[in-house]
Amino acid sequence: MKKKIAILLVALLCVTAVAYAVDDLSARFGIPAREKYSTYTINRFYYINEKFNKFSYEPIPSIQEQCVNALFPHFGARPCWYVRKHTMQTIAVN
Repeated sequence: MKKKIAILLVALLCVTAVAYAVDDLSARFGIPAREKYSTYTINRFYYINEKFNKFSYEPIPSIQEQCVNALFPHFGARPCWYVRKHTMQTIAVN
């Protein structure tokens, strides 16, 4: 039983490594033809704790985040599918 689990884990690791390598080559060489990076606006807010279990949001200036059009993070940038879904950022202030 332990041997089957070990083989399964090694196979899963190999599949993940191959997927990352293919995604990296796709991002580096633009296959299929697409832009390497996109830019999204991230709306930021301060999350401020107040008395009696209340809180408030205070807007702060938005930032532009550059993301890579890939499945995994590459070149120090997060993937665009993730950034597109997380365009609001809160910063906790106590």
